Amino acid sequence: MEYVAHRAGNDPDLLKAAEGRVDLVELDVHRGRTGQTMVRHAKRLWPTSRLWDRWYLLPADATVPDLEAILAAARPDTALWFDVKGVSTDLADRLTAMANDGERRVVVSSKSWWVLAGFSSTPNLRTFRSAGNRFELMLLLWLPTRVSTDGAVVHRRLLTPGTLDRLMRRGPVFTWGVNDRSTIEELEQRGIAGVILDDIELIDRDS
Repeated sequence: MEYVAHRAGNDPDLLKAAEGRVDLVELDVHRGRTGQTMVRHAKRLWPTSRLWDRWYLLPADATVPDLEAILAAARPDTALWFDVKGVSTDLADRLTAMANDGERRVVVSSKSWWVLAGFSSTPNLRTFRSAGNRFELMLLLWLPTRVSTDGAVVHRRLLTPGTLDRLMRRGPVFTWGVNDRSTIEELEQRGIAGVILDDIELIDRDS
């Protein structure tokens, strides 16, 4: 089983704390309004420039790092998981060029599966289609697409035994929303490929 540090790549300090402890570091990637590549989980409150996350607004002066700053802070051997937000395909060329700069292992995921088409032929890069709710899972399971992916990443609450079996027949499955060690062990026994954790203290390499 592989361990992924959820959102740790969104902040250089969290990135440094996770390096060497996890198999991959996840970061949320957006195309900025002026074309730059931004790293943040927070969303913009349209039509303003304010950012919000979950149920609260971020401070008006909240800063957001760009991808170049995060990559400069990361060790060359740190494997990265880019979770691409939004529906634009413009990020594919830029992220592909960054992924090909050396031997860094890279995973790209997105709920917008058409975004993943631009990454399909990149060496050292795997693509995963993600689903965080029942509607997205239904599309993943039932809507045919021409976009070939390596596997799926699906929220823990959606992974019934039958659903997990169906997904695993298509490729490796990762999940997030796991908050205790017993669930990690259960998922590992069921054949899950990896877990994306908010709390990397849950990792036990000896179990």
